[in-house]
Amino acid sequence: MKKLQFTLLFFIFSLLGCEENNLLPNINEEDIVSVDNTRLDKLFYNGDEEVFHSEFLKYPELYENFYTKMIRAGSKNELFNPLLKDSLTLPILREFLNDSTLKLVFEAMEEEFPDLTLQEEKISVGMSNYNSLFKRGIKEAKIGTFYSNFNATVIENDHIIWIGLDMYLGGENEIIKMLPPNTFPQYYKQKMDKKFMISDVFFSFLMSYHYEHLGDELLARMLAFGKIAYLMEIILPFEEEEKKFRYSKEELDWCHSNETNIWRYIVDEKLLYESDPTLVDPFFLEGPFTKNFGSESPSTIGIWLGYEMIKDYAENNDLSIDGIMKEKNMQKILKYYEP
Repeated sequence: MKKLQFTLLFFIFSLLGCEENNLLPNINEEDIVSVDNTRLDKLFYNGDEEVFHSEFLKYPELYENFYTKMIRAGSKNELFNPLLKDSLTLPILREFLNDSTLKLVFEAMEEEFPDLTLQEEKISVGMSNYNSLFKRGIKEAKIGTFYSNFNATVIENDHIIWIGLDMYLGGENEIIKMLPPNTFPQYYKQKMDKKFMISDVFFSFLMSYHYEHLGDELLARMLAFGKIAYLMEIILPFEEEEKKFRYSKEELDWCHSNETNIWRYIVDEKLLYESDPTLVDPFFLEGPFTKNFGSESPSTIGIWLGYEMIKDYAENNDLSIDGIMKEKNMQKILKYYEP
């Protein structure tokens, strides 16, 4: 039954939005990418330190990252020294897995994510669309889920895309509400939502394999990020546009309504070719809003505006996706932008 459900979902997601997507070829059988999901999060629910240790050893990059940085339990040498397993590593893991507060988090994860079929299918379709665009010959996408101790949404270790499920429990979850506000301000808690998981996975993936630095100027950074956002729009036609920017619908509407004002401010303040980080960084930093644009503005509007520039360029030129991604002449791209 699950296989039938999986196939049906793939068919539905592969059709959604394709009629509006001229750059996306039809998915052929050789383009279809299956998903192999390693659910290490279940090891936290089970609480067996022996099993936990033996399973995590199969993924040494993630294990080192988790043990030494996320929970700060000890050093790499201690972790991978078999002579210290019984006297040091297992006792530390036993205490960690049986912590009463952490058990509440593990239970919340188990309750929120008993099944990830929907997410797996969306990743499968997105990666299949990616395959049809770039002909990379990918047959299987390896992903995994775990508890990150509230340190990571998506990371790539051991050639696997790992998803920290604790970062997607939802802003209204009681566990999330209790996180310290100095580390997790309210605007951030509101975005700790599973609706952003698919976009986070593909943003991380595309940044790793397709991001190209074009310069430190505001325009260069907007266009570099805009290309990544444009790629996401093509390969994830079934995801709402706002999710690809980690926005709410209201935040995206604000961007569209104020696009002319954003552009006028950049031009009037002579910021387009500015490279001073104190002036440029606010356009890309996460926060409750973007500096100088008021409390109703969303953060990272530089990424969104860059996407609009790339989209206008693509819509006015008969180019392949390779042609769009490889274009480095910023003036050539900017010529077609109409705020």
